[in-house]
Amino acid sequence: MNVVALAASALLATTAAPALQNAIVPPAQVGKGYGVYARSDGFGVKSAPTLDLCGRSGYGSEKLRVDRLQVNYLKKKSPLGLSNEVVRYKPGGAARALREVAQHVSGCPAHAIATGDPTVPRARFTITRLHDAKLLHGAVAVRVRTVATVKGKRFDQVSYAVYQRLGNVLSGVYSFGPNTAAQRRFALHAAEASARVLKRIARPAPQGPPA
Repeated sequence: MNVVALAASALLATTAAPALQNAIVPPAQVGKGYGVYARSDGFGVKSAPTLDLCGRSGYGSEKLRVDRLQVNYLKKKSPLGLSNEVVRYKPGGAARALREVAQHVSGCPAHAIATGDPTVPRARFTITRLHDAKLLHGAVAVRVRTVATVKGKRFDQVSYAVYQRLGNVLSGVYSFGPNTAAQRRFALHAAEASARVLKRIARPAPQGPPA
């Protein structure tokens, strides 16, 4: 791990709630050679929204967030990158968030909508649902094609997003890179790792022998 990644790891250890720090996918499970990097907007619920698939309206669960941690994973000379966001909610909030994501996937309008990003004021989304038996029950995995015009230049990008939850913790895995089958495999592989991490942290601690 390089110096930047080590600094990010130290930052996570000192600023993140233990439950969320433990819910982040280890970089070795993202892929060989990947390091974890802190984000300037990656700490706390006030620094950034969690749900913005097909716009930012209609996500009442945002008000139920208690804590949030998001990091990036990058590898030198690799065109594929990843982000993992984990959020802790008030009771019932994570389940509501997952329902809202599923509703946006099925009802995303065909016309261009506001993105919430001032550099990309309006965009057209094509969202395709994916299936992976290794994800947690009820997971929402999608391929997202975003087409927009920025300063007269056409912007056409494909990314993947996978949302899954266990208890009151929601994990979002977001990939970016070229529109290739490799990106899809990369995103789903990391999402499967996230499912394993969530199941591990939810497992009750072993009980010792009675005193």
